[in-house]
Amino acid sequence: MALSTYTELKTSIANWLNRSDLTSEIQDDFIKLTEADLNSKLRVRDMIAQTTITVNAETENLPTGFLQVRDFYILSGATKYPLRYMTPSQMDSTKGTSNTGVPVAYTILGNTFRFMPKPDTSYSGVLNFYKSFDALSASTATNYILTNHPAIYLYGALFHAANFLGGIDPVRLGKWEQMYATALERLELNDREDQF
Repeated sequence: MALSTYTELKTSIANWLNRSDLTSEIQDDFIKLTEADLNSKLRVRDMIAQTTITVNAETENLPTGFLQVRDFYILSGATKYPLRYMTPSQMDSTKGTSNTGVPVAYTILGNTFRFMPKPDTSYSGVLNFYKSFDALSASTATNYILTNHPAIYLYGALFHAANFLGGIDPVRLGKWEQMYATALERLELNDREDQF
Protein backbone atom coordinates (compact mmCIF):
# COMPACT_ATOMS: atom_id res chain seq x y z
CA MET A 1 0.00 0.00 0.00
CA ALA A 2 1.15 3.52 -0.77
CA LEU A 3 1.86 5.96 2.04
CA SER A 4 1.72 9.30 0.29
CA THR A 5 -1.48 10.89 1.64
CA TYR A 6 -3.28 11.32 4.94
CA THR A 7 -6.01 8.90 3.83
CA GLU A 8 -3.49 6.25 2.80
CA LEU A 9 -1.65 6.65 6.10
CA LYS A 10 -4.84 6.13 8.13
CA THR A 11 -5.70 3.03 6.08
CA SER A 12 -2.20 1.62 6.50
CA ILE A 13 -2.22 2.13 10.27
CA ALA A 14 -5.58 0.34 10.53
CA ASN A 15 -4.23 -2.50 8.38
CA TRP A 16 -1.07 -2.89 10.46
CA LEU A 17 -3.15 -2.95 13.63
CA ASN A 18 -5.69 -5.27 11.98
CA ARG A 19 -8.41 -3.02 13.40
CA SER A 20 -11.22 -1.26 11.55
CA ASP A 21 -12.82 0.25 14.67
CA LEU A 22 -10.17 2.88 15.50
CA THR A 23 -10.81 5.50 12.82
CA SER A 24 -11.22 8.45 15.18
CA GLU A 25 -8.36 7.34 17.44
CA ILE A 26 -6.02 6.98 14.44
CA GLN A 27 -6.68 10.50 13.18
CA ASP A 28 -7.38 12.28 16.47
CA ASP A 29 -4.83 10.59 18.71
CA PHE A 30 -2.13 8.43 17.14
CA ILE A 31 -1.23 10.73 14.23
CA LYS A 32 -1.53 13.88 16.38
CA LEU A 33 0.73 12.38 19.07
CA THR A 34 3.29 11.50 16.40
CA GLU A 35 3.17 15.06 15.06
CA ALA A 36 3.66 16.45 18.56
CA ASP A 37 6.74 14.19 18.92
CA LEU A 38 8.12 15.37 15.58
CA ASN A 39 7.76 19.01 16.45
CA SER A 40 9.31 18.59 19.90
CA LYS A 41 12.23 16.37 18.84
CA LEU A 42 13.23 17.29 15.29
CA ARG A 43 15.23 20.32 14.21
CA VAL A 44 16.10 19.82 10.54
CA ARG A 45 16.62 22.20 7.61
CA ASP A 46 13.17 21.62 6.16
CA MET A 47 11.69 23.10 9.32
CA ILE A 48 13.50 26.42 8.88
CA ALA A 49 11.33 29.34 7.84
CA GLN A 50 12.03 33.04 7.55
CA THR A 51 9.71 35.91 8.30
CA THR A 52 9.98 39.65 8.70
CA ILE A 53 8.59 41.14 11.89
CA THR A 54 7.86 44.82 12.28
CA VAL A 55 9.47 45.69 15.60
CA ASN A 56 7.71 48.86 16.73
CA ALA A 57 6.59 47.95 20.24
CA GLU A 58 8.09 46.31 23.31
CA THR A 59 6.31 43.04 22.45
CA GLU A 60 5.41 41.37 19.16
CA ASN A 61 3.56 38.10 18.55
CA LEU A 62 5.43 34.92 17.66
CA PRO A 63 4.79 33.73 14.11
CA THR A 64 2.39 30.86 13.44
CA GLY A 65 4.00 27.46 13.91
CA PHE A 66 6.95 28.89 15.87
CA LEU A 67 9.09 26.31 17.67
CA GLN A 68 12.54 27.82 18.19
CA VAL A 69 14.71 30.75 17.07
CA ARG A 70 17.59 29.96 14.75
CA ASP A 71 18.76 33.55 14.37
CA PHE A 72 17.16 36.96 14.73
CA TYR A 73 18.42 40.35 13.64
CA ILE A 74 17.39 43.92 12.91
CA LEU A 75 17.93 44.88 9.27
CA SER A 76 18.76 48.51 8.60
CA GLY A 77 19.62 49.15 4.97
CA ALA A 78 22.06 46.37 4.13
CA THR A 79 23.39 46.08 7.68
CA LYS A 80 22.34 43.26 10.01
CA TYR A 81 22.31 43.93 13.75
CA PRO A 82 22.03 40.59 15.59
CA LEU A 83 19.60 40.43 18.48
CA ARG A 84 20.96 38.70 21.57
CA TYR A 85 18.77 36.32 23.54
CA MET A 86 18.28 37.04 27.24
CA THR A 87 16.24 35.11 29.75
CA PRO A 88 13.19 37.01 31.03
CA SER A 89 14.84 37.49 34.43
CA GLN A 90 18.07 38.78 32.83
CA MET A 91 16.05 41.28 30.83
CA ASP A 92 14.11 42.40 33.91
CA SER A 93 17.32 42.96 35.87
CA THR A 94 19.26 44.72 33.09
CA LYS A 95 19.30 48.47 33.42
CA GLY A 96 20.35 50.46 30.39
CA THR A 97 21.05 54.13 29.96
CA SER A 98 17.99 54.49 27.75
CA ASN A 99 14.52 53.00 27.94
CA THR A 100 14.05 53.32 24.17
CA GLY A 101 16.28 52.89 21.14
CA VAL A 102 17.37 50.25 18.64
CA PRO A 103 16.58 46.84 20.17
CA VAL A 104 19.69 44.81 20.99
CA ALA A 105 18.12 41.88 22.84
CA TYR A 106 14.97 39.79 22.94
CA THR A 107 13.31 37.23 25.14
CA ILE A 108 10.23 35.07 24.78
CA LEU A 109 7.28 35.47 27.10
CA GLY A 110 4.41 33.10 26.36
CA ASN A 111 3.46 33.70 22.73
CA THR A 112 5.34 36.98 22.31
CA PHE A 113 8.82 38.34 21.76
CA ARG A 114 9.87 41.10 24.14
CA PHE A 115 12.56 43.56 23.04
CA MET A 116 15.09 45.63 24.94
CA PRO A 117 15.29 48.51 24.76
CA LYS A 118 11.77 49.34 23.69
CA PRO A 119 11.92 50.41 20.01
CA ASP A 120 12.01 54.17 19.52
CA THR A 121 10.69 53.81 15.96
CA SER A 122 9.70 51.03 13.57
CA TYR A 123 12.42 48.50 12.75
CA SER A 124 12.49 45.54 10.39
CA GLY A 125 13.32 42.34 12.25
CA VAL A 126 14.30 39.24 10.29
CA LEU A 127 13.62 35.97 12.06
CA ASN A 128 14.91 32.59 10.89
CA PHE A 129 13.12 30.00 12.99
CA TYR A 130 12.16 26.37 13.25
CA LYS A 131 8.53 26.01 12.25
CA SER A 132 6.28 23.05 13.01
CA PHE A 133 5.42 20.78 10.12
CA ASP A 134 1.95 21.25 8.69
CA ALA A 135 -0.40 18.89 10.52
CA LEU A 136 -2.10 16.28 8.36
CA SER A 137 -5.85 16.62 7.98
CA ALA A 138 -8.65 16.26 5.45
CA SER A 139 -7.53 19.57 3.94
CA THR A 140 -3.76 18.93 4.25
CA ALA A 141 -3.24 15.57 2.58
CA THR A 142 0.55 15.51 2.86
CA ASN A 143 3.57 17.34 4.23
CA TYR A 144 7.36 17.07 4.04
CA ILE A 145 7.59 14.18 6.52
CA LEU A 146 4.88 12.03 4.93
CA THR A 147 6.25 12.67 1.43
CA ASN A 148 9.90 12.01 2.25
CA HIS A 149 9.89 9.89 5.43
CA PRO A 150 6.56 8.05 5.70
CA ALA A 151 8.01 5.44 8.07
CA ILE A 152 8.20 8.12 10.77
CA TYR A 153 4.45 8.63 10.66
CA LEU A 154 3.62 4.94 10.32
CA TYR A 155 5.82 3.63 13.15
CA GLY A 156 5.13 6.63 15.37
CA ALA A 157 1.38 6.12 15.05
CA LEU A 158 1.72 2.35 15.59
CA PHE A 159 3.78 2.93 18.73
CA HIS A 160 1.15 5.31 20.15
CA ALA A 161 -1.63 2.92 19.12
CA ALA A 162 0.07 0.03 20.92
CA ASN A 163 0.26 2.09 24.11
CA PHE A 164 -3.42 2.95 23.74
CA LEU A 165 -4.55 -0.61 23.08
CA GLY A 166 -2.50 -2.33 25.75
CA GLY A 167 -2.20 -6.10 25.50
CA ILE A 168 0.02 -5.73 22.43
CA ASP A 169 2.88 -8.19 22.37
CA PRO A 170 5.80 -6.39 24.09
CA VAL A 171 8.15 -7.60 21.36
CA ARG A 172 5.97 -5.98 18.68
CA LEU A 173 5.68 -2.78 20.75
CA GLY A 174 9.46 -2.69 21.15
CA LYS A 175 9.98 -3.19 17.41
CA TRP A 176 7.60 -0.36 16.53
CA GLU A 177 9.27 1.93 19.04
CA GLN A 178 12.73 1.05 17.70
CA MET A 179 11.65 1.46 14.07
CA TYR A 180 10.15 4.86 14.93
CA ALA A 181 13.34 5.97 16.69
CA THR A 182 15.47 4.66 13.80
CA ALA A 183 13.38 6.53 11.22
CA LEU A 184 13.78 9.78 13.21
CA GLU A 185 17.54 9.23 13.60
CA ARG A 186 17.89 8.48 9.88
CA LEU A 187 16.22 11.78 8.97
CA GLU A 188 18.47 13.72 11.36
CA LEU A 189 21.60 11.93 10.11
CA ASN A 190 20.71 12.57 6.47
CA ASP A 191 20.05 16.21 7.27
CA ARG A 192 23.42 16.62 9.02
CA GLU A 193 25.27 14.87 6.18
CA ASP A 194 23.58 17.06 3.57
CA GLN A 195 24.83 20.18 5.35
CA PHE A 196 28.51 19.28 5.07
